[in-house]
Amino acid sequence: MRFCALVFLSFVLASVGGAESAKTGAAARTLPSVSPASTSPAPLLTAQMAEGWVHTWQKRLALEDWKIEVKIVRVWELPQDAVANVHWSIPNKKATVKVLNPVDSTLKPSDVIDDTELSVVHELIHLSLAKLPLDPNHTELEEQTVNHISSALLDLSRRKQ
Repeated sequence: MRFCALVFLSFVLASVGGAESAKTGAAARTLPSVSPASTSPAPLLTAQMAEGWVHTWQKRLALEDWKIEVKIVRVWELPQDAVANVHWSIPNKKATVKVLNPVDSTLKPSDVIDDTELSVVHELIHLSLAKLPLDPNHTELEEQTVNHISSALLDLSRRKQ
């Protein structure tokens, strides 16, 4: 009975007063979220986590003057056998990093978060190198170098924590 009363009270409060957004100055009406007894687990990876990594590594790699968007995407939105990629426009200093949705991952759930952060770092290093003249016929050398650098940077970062 108490549960029903709490649900009703939260519904009334949500209906009467809108939640105001400080960023936009707009008001939004919110409905209470009442979940059934069997709730689904929290997602392994959230947009906020990915955006946080981009923000952190953007600063560390001196890419603050870039507008970098990050998207969590399904496997068919990435090149074959890729778990992430980046597209950029050097003149506009804009980039989009796409990382694989954990739903499509073959990794153990316990490895998904670390691997996704590594993917973000990896793609941002590609972005850092984008202005250098690279040989399109030998991209495997760039890929090997980016793999080594991104792993080393992440290892160093985790040792400090």
